Amino acid sequence: MLAYGEKPDHVTMIGVLCACSHASLVEEGRLYFSSMIKNHSLIPKKDHYYRMVDLLARVGCLNEARNLIETMLMNPDAVVWGSLLAACKVHGEIEMGKHATEKLLEIEPRNSGPYSLLSNMYVEVGRWGDVVRVRKVMRKQGVIKQPGCSWIEVQKKVNVFLAKDNRHPHKNQIYSVLKMLTKQMKLVGYISNANDFEVYDEQRKSELRSWIMDGCYYKVI
Repeated sequence: MLAYGEKPDHVTMIGVLCACSHASLVEEGRLYFSSMIKNHSLIPKKDHYYRMVDLLARVGCLNEARNLIETMLMNPDAVVWGSLLAACKVHGEIEMGKHATEKLLEIEPRNSGPYSLLSNMYVEVGRWGDVVRVRKVMRKQGVIKQPGCSWIEVQKKVNVFLAKDNRHPHKNQIYSVLKMLTKQMKLVGYISNANDFEVYDEQRKSELRSWIMDGCYYKVI
């Protein structure tokens, strides 16, 4: 494009940064991002920052991603902080994840997602006391996590399934199939960690079990 004398615009740079993010081209992404102002007189917009943060976060450059967020020319929104939080979970950066969660909750205090992600991070390193603490904060703030939901259309009728749903008219058949599938999964090596509570004292076990059975612990894939 440049070879033919065409000047990139904001849309062009979003496409370039998006491509760099998907291909994990960190150095190229840094180069193109800095060239927006330096070479093309383009002031980065929120979408450009989001793409750059996503690129840095994907490859584990979390400190650089955080610094970029904090030097944005506009107020960071929930999308950009959410990108950093998700990357913190992937890379096991709990303290930075806690910081991202706090920033997210300043913007969306009723959003249960940040609480759940942070709690999952604590679960994965066995910090059960912090899991309980997050749960208590949610209750105090009146934040309710919506249960997981999926659906399938059969013969032009939509069937909706909720986590721990006991109201579905075919619940007995559904749970029977799930039980069979779980048994087959265990036969090929699947091990659930949902009951690994022995590391914490007996007083907290029931609260942790309630937390998980309520559907507040979920894996992000």
